[in-house]
Amino acid sequence: MLDDDVVEVYVAADLGEVYFLRELLENAGIEARVVGDTVAALGLPAGNAAAPRLWVHRADEAKSRELLAEFENVHSKPHPDPHPLPAWKCPACSESVDAEMDLCWNCQTPRPVS
Repeated sequence: MLDDDVVEVYVAADLGEVYFLRELLENAGIEARVVGDTVAALGLPAGNAAAPRLWVHRADEAKSRELLAEFENVHSKPHPDPHPLPAWKCPACSESVDAEMDLCWNCQTPRPVS
């Protein structure tokens, strides 16, 4: 990859993210280079200067940005729990308690173990 033929397409949060995204691009047939991984490995505080980056060939820029934007769009949304807990009835006071609560809101009785 010649330096005059490459463009930066992504500034990653950390090394795990940058290498994951490089593989995502390479699986799509796009050669990608990680830049700044040595500086990021030093454990400096997160920020633009120390952040690892992805570079690709100029000809692959549009497709790379499209794939990276799709990744960010999917991973920036909250993911619903595939098996949400049902609301439960307190065995002590018979109040209905929201599923995410482990104690009854009325009498602080713990959720029964199923």
